Amino acid sequence: MSTVSVVPSDKLIIVDGEAIVFDAPFVAPENMHALQWNGTSGHIEWEDDYNWILGPEAYEEEVAPYVAIWQAEKARREKAAAEAEAALALPTAKAARRAEILSGYDAALAASLTMPAASPTAQDVGIAAALFAVEDAEGLAYVQSVHAARRDELLASIDSAESVDAVRAVSVAYDV
Repeated sequence: MSTVSVVPSDKLIIVDGEAIVFDAPFVAPENMHALQWNGTSGHIEWEDDYNWILGPEAYEEEVAPYVAIWQAEKARREKAAAEAEAALALPTAKAARRAEILSGYDAALAASLTMPAASPTAQDVGIAAALFAVEDAEGLAYVQSVHAARRDELLASIDSAESVDAVRAVSVAYDV
């Protein structure tokens, strides 16, 4: 069994050394100053009476309800923290994936214009685009539109994603 301390006037429950101060009072007997439980026995301190000694048989009735209140509040707070963390993580994941999509678009366009060059420079891409435009303006427009359509499709997928996992599931790939 856990060690438990309860101080209703402070809205405090401590279980195994982990304290939770509640935003609102929790249900406790009137005039109870504190409850102390060492794992096998304990006592209740009263403001207007002698302390009550608690033996192991008193755990379920006197101590367990406070442990349950503490567990429920701890779970609620952990869930809220996880949701807050996820809410912060989603915009970060989306921004990173958007940057990857835009970089992929640039790389796909450069590769389409400069094949078979393995590592084209900006100058290579510029020259290739100019030559392509002179030789086959419609072909250049088509290549640009194909890559732009894929880019826009990927960006729309990211924009509609509602979780970090959904963002990660978007595969950033372009046909070259």
